[in-house]
Amino acid sequence: MITVSATDLLRVIDATLVSKVEPSLGDVNGRSALATVRHLLNFVRVRIEQEGAMLIADDAALRGLLGQVAEYHRGAGDTGAADDVAAALGAAPTCDATASLDDLTGEARVLREALHRALAHLQSLRTERGDDPAYQQIRTAIREHVVRQIEAEGELVAPAFFGRGPRR
Repeated sequence: MITVSATDLLRVIDATLVSKVEPSLGDVNGRSALATVRHLLNFVRVRIEQEGAMLIADDAALRGLLGQVAEYHRGAGDTGAADDVAAALGAAPTCDATASLDDLTGEARVLREALHRALAHLQSLRTERGDDPAYQQIRTAIREHVVRQIEAEGELVAPAFFGRGPRR
């Protein structure tokens, strides 16, 4: 059984780059490329450590939000749109905590695309439904979800890149 974690391996690779490769680089381009590689290795490490839990939470929230979108359409008498959202939900793979990051990312991709299509459809209804409180509420829920997604992605990016020197 392998007892060294993937994040430990990434730390060893980074340390080897710093101790063995960096001293041998004589030009700015080589050092710049190495800095970029180190940033990307760190980004992969942070993602391995944190992204699984974030995707599980986000995918669950997306499923709930898409369910709300479908309910909004049913309540507005737009059964075609409700059926489209329900079909997208049914087509999305369902992962659990044992899924790989690639599987969780695939689930997120399908659910995010479904949300994108649902939002585009809702935006096309703005003129006729913009004053409807239910319409405003579902649009607000989508906006709030997108803000949470951006903030969560920032929690991955910030520790991976900020405070680690320049990159190319």
